[in-house]
Amino acid sequence: MSGEERRGSPEATVRFRRRLADLKRNGSNILLVGTDALAAACERLLGESDAGPRYRLFVTADAGPDTARAKLDAVGPRPDRDAAAVVNWGTDVRGGATASDDADVTASDRDSPGPSRGGPPSDGGSPSDGGPKPDDGPKSDGGPTLREVAVEGDDLRDLGVAVEDAIEGFEEGGARISPAELRVCFDSLTPLVEDYGDRDVRRFLLGVTETVERVDGMGHYHLPARYDSEVVGSLSPLFDAVVEVRRADGEIQQRWHLSDPDIATDWLAL
Repeated sequence: MSGEERRGSPEATVRFRRRLADLKRNGSNILLVGTDALAAACERLLGESDAGPRYRLFVTADAGPDTARAKLDAVGPRPDRDAAAVVNWGTDVRGGATASDDADVTASDRDSPGPSRGGPPSDGGSPSDGGPKPDDGPKSDGGPTLREVAVEGDDLRDLGVAVEDAIEGFEEGGARISPAELRVCFDSLTPLVEDYGDRDVRRFLLGVTETVERVDGMGHYHLPARYDSEVVGSLSPLFDAVVEVRRADGEIQQRWHLSDPDIATDWLAL
C-alpha cells in the first residue's frame, strides 16, 4: 500500500519519526507550501536557539532584508553564539530571464555544478561584474549582526554563488557547523518559477540543496501554492519532503509528505 493509505498506522508513525531524525542528522531540504500561515512554519524550521548554536541564512527573493530581520528576532537568537546572514536578490536587479525551457533534469545533473564558480569572485566583486556585494547590516534587536549580501546580477548562477559563499562564511575563523545547526530560509521560490525556465530553476535548486546537505544543514523553501498545484508537483521531487501548512479549526496545521519512504501524515497541529 502507498504511504497515503498507511497514514496513521503505528508502523508508518515509527518510520516517519525515524526519517525525520535522519533528515535532521544528515541534512535536508523541505518545500514549504500553502496559501496561508507559512510564517509560523518558517519560525519552527529556523530552529530553537536554546537547543544549541544556530547559523541562520535567509535568502530573500520576493521578501527583503527587513523581513529576514523580523524572522530572526522572532526566534530569539543568542548573540553570544549564533550567527546570521541574508542574501538579498532584489527586484531591481532581477530580469525576466529567457531560459532553456522545460527540459527535464535527471539525477545525473547532481554531478554537474549548480552555482558556477568560474564567474564572479567569491570575495564579492564589484557591482558592475555581477558578483555578490557583502554588507554588515545592523543588528536585529538584541541579536547577532545580520550580515547582508546583495546579489547584483539576475543570473541564477550569481544567486547560487552568493548562497554558497554565505554558508562558507559561517565557517570562517575555524568554526565548524554541526548537523542541524545551519538553517536556511528561502523566501520565496515564486520569482524563480515565474521568470525562469524549468530547467534553469531545477538546476539551480539541485546546486543549492546539495550545498545545504553538504554541511548537514536544514533548508526550507517557501512556495505559496496549493499542494496539488502543477508547480508543486513539478518541484517536489527535488526535495526530501513537502510540508503543507493551513489554518483550520482555529489553529495552524501541518501535513508532511515524505518521498523516501513514501509516507504522508494526517493534518497535525503545528
